[in-house]
Amino acid sequence: MSLKIPNHPVSFSSHFEPLAPSTTESARANQYGFVKTSSYFSGGGPAENKHEKFKVNLVTNTSLNNVLEPENIYSMDESVTRVCLTGDDQPDFTNKTNVNGLGMVIKRQEVAPEPNENGVRLEVIVAHSDWDSEARVLRKFNVKYIVPGSKNLIKTHSLYIVGREVSIIGRLVDFDMEESMAVVQASYVSITNGHQLGKLYPAGQASPSGNSSPNQN
Repeated sequence: MSLKIPNHPVSFSSHFEPLAPSTTESARANQYGFVKTSSYFSGGGPAENKHEKFKVNLVTNTSLNNVLEPENIYSMDESVTRVCLTGDDQPDFTNKTNVNGLGMVIKRQEVAPEPNENGVRLEVIVAHSDWDSEARVLRKFNVKYIVPGSKNLIKTHSLYIVGREVSIIGRLVDFDMEESMAVVQASYVSITNGHQLGKLYPAGQASPSGNSSPNQN
């Protein structure tokens, strides 16, 4: 019997501003299909000392009339809700994207603190995978989690062991262009049932069943 790669997804909730009208793709005379919208995340870095925008393409399989319009702000958390018009008085959503990830620790490294940090921080690389409904393949990708050395979180550093499955909640703060992966500042971590160490299948490596897929950001 072949082994299957476990699904280790990442979910998020945030506010988005469309950069252009949504585009749709579907079979002829079909009222449902893929709706794609160009938008961006705002990242201020772990120290909140910069302001950068990272372009993304939002994709969902839904009714073709569920499109997003430019010059509007939408809230996305299980469902999509129009919040307000864009403008000078709109809220600042930098570092306000909430992330919930389940994955396998593949690397950890302690980093000396910056002048404005309290204690040594931990950088953890976690391997994730999720189903791509458009390409109909299981995508594998990595996320870098920054665990501060604050009084409360430094006690969680020992939980991040290579090969261990963890569930992490945090905020998207940056994107590592060189390593091509999102950077999330961790707020909470929990160990899955059994505290077991699992087999690692890095992004791009085939599973025992012979399936392989490229990285996804």
